[in-house]
Amino acid sequence: MFRFFSIVFLLCCFFVQIDNGFCQNDHPTFSSSDQPINITSKRFSAKNFSGGKEVTFEGSVRVQQGDLVLTCDRLIIMYDEKMQGTEQNGSNKKTVNKELQTASGIKSITASGNVKMTQNDRMAVAGKAVFDNTKRTITLTEGPPRLWQGPDVLAAQTIVIYLDENRSELLGGDDSLITAIINPVKSKKDKEK
Repeated sequence: MFRFFSIVFLLCCFFVQIDNGFCQNDHPTFSSSDQPINITSKRFSAKNFSGGKEVTFEGSVRVQQGDLVLTCDRLIIMYDEKMQGTEQNGSNKKTVNKELQTASGIKSITASGNVKMTQNDRMAVAGKAVFDNTKRTITLTEGPPRLWQGPDVLAAQTIVIYLDENRSELLGGDDSLITAIINPVKSKKDKEK
């Protein structure tokens, strides 16, 4: 069970690090690393629309911060620019809506197509991974999504990670069950024999 939560922790850290890496703000960040986030892709586009903007990286997308790596076919970051004005000492200072303060306006991050996240001996794969900042969840779907740590594997039709609740759900489907392969840890005495 501990191994499962460390894999889930990997996913949470990754999306929160991306979340904090794209915006500058006056709020404390959740990123556990001060290392730069490096993003490469074949194409980049950004567009503004009423109430927000969308940033898209496409084609061989690779995001890396330290030893944490995400690869996918497409990465879309949705920003919600709803700001509310507050008067302080005669100045009009804008602040981010309370529900978006931890993300500086990031509403969601969607990685799709051959999604793979790795860090050391941990790996997650899925067809799609969605960070929803309003719900504070990461949802892995399509493929089916799988999580590995060393030789241990978890698979389900849908994996939902609740960032603020320290919990996660693995959901099977009508035609699929949740699969877990957990290998016992050998003690030093067993290894020496």
